[in-house]
Amino acid sequence: MTVAEKHRRIDSVALPLGELFRRPSELAVPVYQRDFAWTAEEVGTLWTDLTTAISEERGEYFLGAITVAKSDRQNTYHIVDGQQRLAVVAMIFSAIKKAWEDRGDSRRANGVFRDYLGAEDRRTGIVHPKLSLNETNDPLFQSAVIERRSPSTDQKRSLLSSNRLLLDAQIQVDAALAEWLTGKQDVDSSLVDIEEFLDKSVTVILIEADEEADAFVLFETLNDRGLDLAVSDLVKNYLFSLAGAHYLERFKQAWVEITTLVGSQNLTTFLRHCWLSEYGLVRERELYRALRNRVRGTASAREFVDKLRHRAELYDALSSSDHNYWSAASPETRDHLVALSLFKVVQCRPVLLAAMETSDPEFVGRVVHLLLVVSFRYTVISQLGTGNLERIYTDCALAIRSGKAKRIHDVFSVLKPAYVDDARFVADFAARHFTNAQIARYILAQINDDLESDPERRVAEPSGRVTLEHILPKKPGDEWALLLDKQPDAVGYVDLIGNLTLLEKGKNRGLGNAAFAEKRNHGYASSSLVLNRALAEIDDWTINQIEKRSKELAKVAQRVWRYHY
Repeated sequence: MTVAEKHRRIDSVALPLGELFRRPSELAVPVYQRDFAWTAEEVGTLWTDLTTAISEERGEYFLGAITVAKSDRQNTYHIVDGQQRLAVVAMIFSAIKKAWEDRGDSRRANGVFRDYLGAEDRRTGIVHPKLSLNETNDPLFQSAVIERRSPSTDQKRSLLSSNRLLLDAQIQVDAALAEWLTGKQDVDSSLVDIEEFLDKSVTVILIEADEEADAFVLFETLNDRGLDLAVSDLVKNYLFSLAGAHYLERFKQAWVEITTLVGSQNLTTFLRHCWLSEYGLVRERELYRALRNRVRGTASAREFVDKLRHRAELYDALSSSDHNYWSAASPETRDHLVALSLFKVVQCRPVLLAAMETSDPEFVGRVVHLLLVVSFRYTVISQLGTGNLERIYTDCALAIRSGKAKRIHDVFSVLKPAYVDDARFVADFAARHFTNAQIARYILAQINDDLESDPERRVAEPSGRVTLEHILPKKPGDEWALLLDKQPDAVGYVDLIGNLTLLEKGKNRGLGNAAFAEKRNHGYASSSLVLNRALAEIDDWTINQIEKRSKELAKVAQRVWRYHY
């Protein structure tokens, strides 16, 4: 028995692409579907495949299956699977239309528009598009692709990442068509060739369901056979397939809210972190199977979606120290969150989710600080592998949820295998090359403030008061010729912590490539930062001085980032 016979509400038919676009109905990407995500690689691959098929005079090119479902709006079908391919195909038709316009052939340009892109209501003047994307992408899609109105420079600067991808894709398609036409003896004939190939020779299998719930069941079944989709897409469509008609709208709304909170590009990571935090270690490629084995039936799916929606709020708070969740947190806790974001440390989030769901804010703040210390030592400085770290963090999250780690010392006991010992930390810190200016500035500010006994003189980074200074410049000029003649390897020490310091804004003006004596006399000696006091007493700057200062600062760092509980 076929799927269509079994459900009696699902039909499938193979048809040419032109027939799909000329149907008297609109294809629409629903709001809960992910944003446009194709990069130059995917766009280029599709274009190369199509033009190769044309040059080899193939009779057919199969674009794949397109899954749609009837929506509540008359003559509108929601795209359950296939939006990326259809959006880029629309861009190709848009590029063909523009090519005709550039050649002064408005008749053919209008024909391409009416057949594949949209139709204008003669009474109202409103353009009804053949294809529309979700609410994030559709305004730009309609203006830049369908109507060919380029955004202004200011508008381009404020584009979301998915819209930037969308605009770049149209620009790429335009350029690819122009290049393909270059050298053609008969450009008009070549434009007709590519349009006719897309219209008649590119085929799809259109899978059409009366209800979205059925479409999601089919989508999940098809992709269970091995199609390479994002884990988040598989999870979403599996959950929607369990919703049934009664809960589908609720699931869709919850997914929109989850996506808005965590970002479409972070969905798979978020889902996995939620799983690690409650159920245990699972690899990304195994997450979908694990979820299907645990979440079965509508009631289980409803509970899981509600849980994800709640955790999305907490996950969002982990990205912003200004989130309402931290309104009662100490300034130190908020500073630690900023530092974790600066380090781009996310592996510890399952631990934080567990603490935020089960413990009071004071305990959460202490967990944040402990994770900062562990992450700084393990990831930022010693740069150890993430495999063991993920297992340790997962064990810690489970210990917090089970009540085995009620005190901060209990949490540390689980995290201890990831706590780099002092000897290794000091050695790694002194040898580390700090090429990220923000991280180097943060570290030096923390060290300065630890050395400073007067709170009024502390840097309070990130205050914008200080700038990062390379004592031996990254590109030393003639002023450093004597040192480099004696120690040509010195340039390899430029990014060691011992060669870095902070200067108040304004004090480093004109000192960038200056000789050490000038930097010392006009910069370090007049600086109010305790970090620079020892530099003001040094006669000459050498490799030995860099190594010596690196070890000294490493010992201070050992004190700043350590477990105190």
